[in-house]
Amino acid sequence: MRLFVLFILMSIFSVSYGKNIKLRDLPKELSNYYPPKSEKMEFVELMHTLSVSITGVVSNIKEGDWQNAEKWAKRLQENYLKIGKMVKKWDKLLKKEDMEKLVNAVKSKDKAGSMEFVQNISKSCVQCHKNYQLSAKIKFHSPNFNKTQIEDPVSGLEYSIEDYMKAMTNDMKMMRIHLIDGQKNKARKSGFNFIKRFEGMTQMCKDCHTTKKDEEIYFGIEANKRITALREAVANGELIQIKKQLKWISQNNCSKCHNVHQTLYLLKERFGSK
Repeated sequence: MRLFVLFILMSIFSVSYGKNIKLRDLPKELSNYYPPKSEKMEFVELMHTLSVSITGVVSNIKEGDWQNAEKWAKRLQENYLKIGKMVKKWDKLLKKEDMEKLVNAVKSKDKAGSMEFVQNISKSCVQCHKNYQLSAKIKFHSPNFNKTQIEDPVSGLEYSIEDYMKAMTNDMKMMRIHLIDGQKNKARKSGFNFIKRFEGMTQMCKDCHTTKKDEEIYFGIEANKRITALREAVANGELIQIKKQLKWISQNNCSKCHNVHQTLYLLKERFGSK
């Protein structure tokens, strides 16, 4: 959800502890294994299978169960090599030789050698995750609001989320500007439009936030009280009271949603796929 209030994002951004985080571009073929191209999430399933297989190898080696250790080592090898078949760019990064040596070491019941090769293979997994996992989480696992439409209660038209938020934010600013300029009628119109649009968001939010508890948190009794107080303040042209109610709404409604949705939305823009 794009709400132009809090965040400016660059492709490389600095965090508080002074390090830089780089969002790497992902190989194009990786998109074949995620929505909308595939609902099966094959690549995620492969990662889970590999994680289980490594644990199966290590746990059985530690217990001296070499038969089951070999079974899991072969399963690990089979699925590990699938990475290169699914994403050709990553094939050259695979520790294929170490994987073959791991299988042979397990067959020979070589505990030290087996653990050494498991460690080498695990390092290749960690390095790939370090380079690409954040990018994949953002691109493939964060919600896509690009095609979401919401009916605007003021104009009656279908707006994108971006345009809806722009209109609502503009109403809020113009209400305050008109009041300061002494144009109370215009301020009331902008203020009531803001309230209509704020309340109209419930139709969009309820598409995902479907439980009664969600409604209580985001549009519950206290929020309704604040909207009622804001409506009265707008009708009476009370700037101080308007600021007070808007501050509460901003801190308890807007910011909560921004912190959950907006950050990921803006990060997703890094890949040109909102």
